[in-house]
Amino acid sequence: MSVTFAYRARTPSGERVEGTMRAIDRGSALAALRERMLIPSRLESLATTFSFARLFARSKPGERLAFFRAYAALEESGVDFATSFELLIAQARTTRMREALASIRADVERGGEKLWTAMSYRPDEFSDLEVAMVAAGEEAGNREEVFDRLAAFLERDERLRKRLSAALLYPAIVVIAAIAISVYLFAFVIPQFAQLFASFGVAPSPLMLALLSLSAFFGNPVVAIALLSSCGAVMIASARALSTIEGAIAFDALRMRTPLLGDALRKSTLARVCRVLATLLQSGVNLVRALEVAVPVAESPIFARAIEFSRERIAGGVSASLDEALAVSGHFPPLLLGFIRVGGTAGNVPQMLVKVAEYYEEDVESILSSLPAIVQTIVTLGLGVVVAAIVYVVYVPLSSLSTSIH
Repeated sequence: MSVTFAYRARTPSGERVEGTMRAIDRGSALAALRERMLIPSRLESLATTFSFARLFARSKPGERLAFFRAYAALEESGVDFATSFELLIAQARTTRMREALASIRADVERGGEKLWTAMSYRPDEFSDLEVAMVAAGEEAGNREEVFDRLAAFLERDERLRKRLSAALLYPAIVVIAAIAISVYLFAFVIPQFAQLFASFGVAPSPLMLALLSLSAFFGNPVVAIALLSSCGAVMIASARALSTIEGAIAFDALRMRTPLLGDALRKSTLARVCRVLATLLQSGVNLVRALEVAVPVAESPIFARAIEFSRERIAGGVSASLDEALAVSGHFPPLLLGFIRVGGTAGNVPQMLVKVAEYYEEDVESILSSLPAIVQTIVTLGLGVVVAAIVYVVYVPLSSLSTSIH
């Protein structure tokens, strides 16, 4: 199993480069750096060098999108590699991306590496999908076309991600605000009314007594500490469970079964997988390699396992076609399989995958458009119930108090 190492090194000309690379062990990593004519000054496993600065310094999809768009335009205009990368390094928005591009330029110009090989040394900046597509473009001699296609995919995928995040953010804020208001009313407002009624000798309603008992119970320091400890233990246990394959699959299945949201997540995953496969196949990547690259891109343990199983069936000769291999897992809908089957018969599977992706993307857009309104309605009804309960809790003693005053 390979390990990711962080390195800092200098080129023979003294230029400083920094990045990450995968290797079996430290010795193999040092040998790989020497082959690239780099003189390392630091080489450590990322398992021991994690930091929040490193986490937030990772290149964002938008920056990679800008890189692919700009490089495609420069190469199409006939600008040579050295000048192109000099301009791309100058326009990089983060230090990390600037160092990555400098390292790639050094590997290509001084180490004699191919562009896709140099990119593969930077797993934090460039994904397997991007590396595989650049490799296919270099082999086919249409690198600028592949870069344009890759940029279009990243742009479309990023737009869908942002749309999904924005649609989920509003309901999350509304739900959190509703819960906070409810807790405040029941924990602070109701007890103040109870004290007021007690000062006038008015007996509280049964519901108010129940709420006061509940508030006193959770306000007990011993209970509060026990609850916090239990929550911490549950979080640790959940984190450990999610770190296992079985736990991740179970959580993914639960996520996919969530009303409305689960349907959007499942269809967005299917759209992404179809886009990835279509983009790779159009770029000349063979089917087995395309499925291998699509495994981590799926971002869903359930679909990742299904794709890996399909890849093994095709690679082993068990399944003769893509639709047959995907159908075995039972996770891919008949519509998608039917489109692929028709595409296989007509010899245009990539085009059919694009059509399926567009269909699911439109479905996701429709779901996300209606989701905020549905959540807002549910939360409004819930708050209405809470307000009605508070009115009832306060009104009954108030009527008694008014009667006693008169």
